[in-house]
Amino acid sequence: MMRAMGRWRVLANAGFAALVLALGAFGLFQVANRRWQVQPTFHVRAQFPTVSGVEAGHRVRYQGVDAGVVESVVPPGKPGEPVELVLRVDERLHHLVRADTTARIIAEGMIGARVVDLKPGEADASPVAEGGLIRSEPPVDLADLIHQAGASLREIDRTAKAAQEGLEQVAAIAGQVRGGKGSLGRLIHDDSVYDNLVALTKRGDKTVAAMEDNLMALKQTWPLSRYFDARAYLERDHVLYHPGSQRICRTLRAEELFESGRALLTPTGKTRLDEVARWFKKTSQTRSEVVIAAFTDPEVDADMAEALTQEQAEAVSKYLVDHHGINSAGWFKKRKVAAVGFGGHSPRLAEDGSEPLPSRRVDIILFTPQI
Repeated sequence: MMRAMGRWRVLANAGFAALVLALGAFGLFQVANRRWQVQPTFHVRAQFPTVSGVEAGHRVRYQGVDAGVVESVVPPGKPGEPVELVLRVDERLHHLVRADTTARIIAEGMIGARVVDLKPGEADASPVAEGGLIRSEPPVDLADLIHQAGASLREIDRTAKAAQEGLEQVAAIAGQVRGGKGSLGRLIHDDSVYDNLVALTKRGDKTVAAMEDNLMALKQTWPLSRYFDARAYLERDHVLYHPGSQRICRTLRAEELFESGRALLTPTGKTRLDEVARWFKKTSQTRSEVVIAAFTDPEVDADMAEALTQEQAEAVSKYLVDHHGINSAGWFKKRKVAAVGFGGHSPRLAEDGSEPLPSRRVDIILFTPQI
């Protein structure tokens, strides 16, 4: 009886071990399949002036279809030379990847991870050879796009203000003409001329108003809306003004958190944020909201300062959310966390206390409604 039980136990253990090995093999196969290491593949190369954060293992798409992975990233041999990506692509798609296929680096889901997208070429072109070099398009850098859009919008703002000032002058002249003042007023006594000037002024006012409406709509149109909304560009100071809430703030110097002139957290900076997270968990309440505001020297170029401080604020927000869950307000509840880069701009809101704050800093502000 005991001998029979021993055999059954041995058989059960052997079966369990076989099951574990089978599951392990299946998992390894899935991982290998995910990295395109077990199916037939071929290689193509593409060169870019910058790869915008693409790394080995990132996905390759062909017209949105999962087609392979980035096998390796080859850095430039000399300054100014392009970066080369070696792509491992499904052999079944070899006949679709032609010699004139174009590689593009795009964000998956527009704000997600970077992927390499293969844009089809002409149907009569020959398939690319193994390890062949295909064309590429320089990646669109959102920072450059925002910089250009910001310059254009500021120019529109200046044009609208100049037009408004000109119309005010026209209105003043029209008033003098109506009162018979000045040389023109003495020469013109026809009310129709005055009426025409007034009508011109009104049409100008409507034009300026329409221009301002179009400017506002442009600021709220994707992808610019995300940029301007994230930076509170429209009413940036208001993000720091919560009149019905208690305001508690922790201020950290930028040099405590980041490498000089960058948005990369240092080990010391992560330690300081760990301390802030402990303070936050003791202080915060369920209904509270968090604003992470980054500032720098006002002497820095305005566009560069806004881009730097926005990335610094987002880096602090991401670390506190990913490592300490400051956006969690309980079961199935999320706390609002806003990251805003103010550049060298000084908010109109008066700071608590008389001690001056460092110009290069990050404020972690907790707003708790009191009503």
